[in-house]
Amino acid sequence: MKFFKKVGNTINSRAFTYISFVLSVCAAVFLRSATWTYGWIAELYPLGEKFVPTLFGIICACIAVNIIYLLISAFSGNKKDSLSGIKTVNAIHAIFAVLGTVAFFYTAALLFELDHGISSAAFAKGIGAISDKLIFLALTAGFGLVPVFCGSGKKALAAVISSVLICAVIISMTMFTGVREASSQKDSFVQPKFTSQNSAEGAKVVFETLKEGEEADAANILDDSNSCWTAQSPHGSPAEGVGNTISSYVEIELAQESTINTALIEEIGNQVQYFRLQALVDGEWKTVYQSEKIQDMRLCSFDAVTTNRIRLSIDKFRDDAVPASIRSLKLYNEPQRRADNFEVAAYQRLDGDIPTEILAKGKEYVKNYAKFYDVYSTVIVFGAVHWDENGEMNFGEAGEEKFAQEIAALKEIIANRQNQSHRVKLIVTALADGAWGDGHNGVNVYMASYWEKVADQITALVKKYDFDGVDIDWEYPSTADDWKRYDSFIQKLHRDLKAYKENSVISAALSAGALGLSKETFDCIDRIQFMAYDGNDTDGYQSSLQQAEEGLHSFKLNGADISKINIGIAVYGRPLNGAAFWASWRALESANYWESKYYNIPDSNQIYDGTFCAPALAGDKTAYALLSGAGGVMIFRADCDKPADDPNSVTGGIQDALNRYVTGW
Repeated sequence: MKFFKKVGNTINSRAFTYISFVLSVCAAVFLRSATWTYGWIAELYPLGEKFVPTLFGIICACIAVNIIYLLISAFSGNKKDSLSGIKTVNAIHAIFAVLGTVAFFYTAALLFELDHGISSAAFAKGIGAISDKLIFLALTAGFGLVPVFCGSGKKALAAVISSVLICAVIISMTMFTGVREASSQKDSFVQPKFTSQNSAEGAKVVFETLKEGEEADAANILDDSNSCWTAQSPHGSPAEGVGNTISSYVEIELAQESTINTALIEEIGNQVQYFRLQALVDGEWKTVYQSEKIQDMRLCSFDAVTTNRIRLSIDKFRDDAVPASIRSLKLYNEPQRRADNFEVAAYQRLDGDIPTEILAKGKEYVKNYAKFYDVYSTVIVFGAVHWDENGEMNFGEAGEEKFAQEIAALKEIIANRQNQSHRVKLIVTALADGAWGDGHNGVNVYMASYWEKVADQITALVKKYDFDGVDIDWEYPSTADDWKRYDSFIQKLHRDLKAYKENSVISAALSAGALGLSKETFDCIDRIQFMAYDGNDTDGYQSSLQQAEEGLHSFKLNGADISKINIGIAVYGRPLNGAAFWASWRALESANYWESKYYNIPDSNQIYDGTFCAPALAGDKTAYALLSGAGGVMIFRADCDKPADDPNSVTGGIQDALNRYVTGW
């Protein structure tokens, strides 16, 4: 009993209560920031999408109980234990103090993706997600100290001084982090390599919008230093000579008339929510590019334009009261180049756009559909191979005969592409669906028993249907033993398939947040399908360019050869809160070339706000993959895209980028 009493006294001490209060506040911030985890959390727990708001409510209760208990302790002083009902209060506080502490560790694991191990990229991603909330955390920590030390005038003064010092230290760390972020930003990602000169060199700023009292600083974006253009909306209080516009823009005069087709913009932070690039052509301003979000490094790919004046316009801010810090703007005219090893891979279901039904619609329909395969260089048949509880392969309810018919029909459709010299490989995802259940962990349990048997059957499947290779979608190994098994499985497939056909393709779908495979296994994989989607960022974007940049950097840090990596492009949308719904781009009536964010999306008897990967963004990802030395891009899935001749086809956005930068595709 003495032990439990001692533990109770410790938990109910002011020191532990303060610690639990701070940890609970951190837990609330961590949970609200780790939005990219909401999707799989909803799938994992019985409460589904209600789990996150329920947990957030519990954490808020922990914060409230802790601060109330601190105040009770402060005002009652040494008489606390004699208060009426204090034992009940102590018991309630002990429960919530422990809950708040546990919640901190759980949410920290979510934010920094500790379930996949310790990763510098995941840590940087987590810090980035909470960077704009660090001052709030500092102030909260300082506020909590006041009731800890109160009890006399001297102690109150000590509390105030301590609070100020803690706030100053954390705010200083925040500022240092910002400076460090600016100075190391160039080294954070795999950088695109440009072969053309920066047309913004020697340029000058001829106009920038200003608020009343604001100093001009837009020239900073041209000097390649860590200083920034602090763009802010002048709406409501414009400086003299500036119209009452919501947008904040800078107008740049180039040293000479130049042709440009690519821009690289860097922002410190994440304040820009929508921006445009405009060029003065024949005396009129023409919008050549527009999109949401700049963030650390935004590559913008657009059709070539010749001009001597450029405008960068920030049309929407996260918060109109907070300026955006634009670090640099560079402009290039990248020439076409050969890209023989560059790949555009596309996952395609046989029960989505059913090949035999496509053929039945006639030659013209087939000819138009086959335009996809003038862009795709690898088609990955997905969702057709299944596994039963005994480690045996099957083809679902339709059976193998239907599978064989659809594969033959798909090959016939691909043969109708216009560019017959453009080779299209056909591989099959042979591990993605089975009788394992138990979320992501089920496949690990299943493969512990059957990995060798599964590998043998996959090799036999590739031989039987003369596939060009195999794709493995094992989501995800979690323990060290799981990863060892994954290594053995991939290495066996590599040995067996290469013995059958030396140029057989071993493809693996991987997430940048789950990389425990060995260097030897990396070497056995010919193509990594990097799933650069489903990871909602702070604003709910689930397939952003920043996610691709962060992921490619993470792969490189983990020893992967980035020339093997295809950057993923989602051809579906996800709710801003990461809930488990997937809206098809094809079904989105309001879809357009530039926009990735949409409102009131009808899907699965739900209406929600969500984000997609628009054709323009798909083109940017393609340009980034090409210029950074990545292996290519991958779309998931082809049957979610609009028709190939639709101007808002995501595949069309990829093709536009290829047409700009690649010869002979």
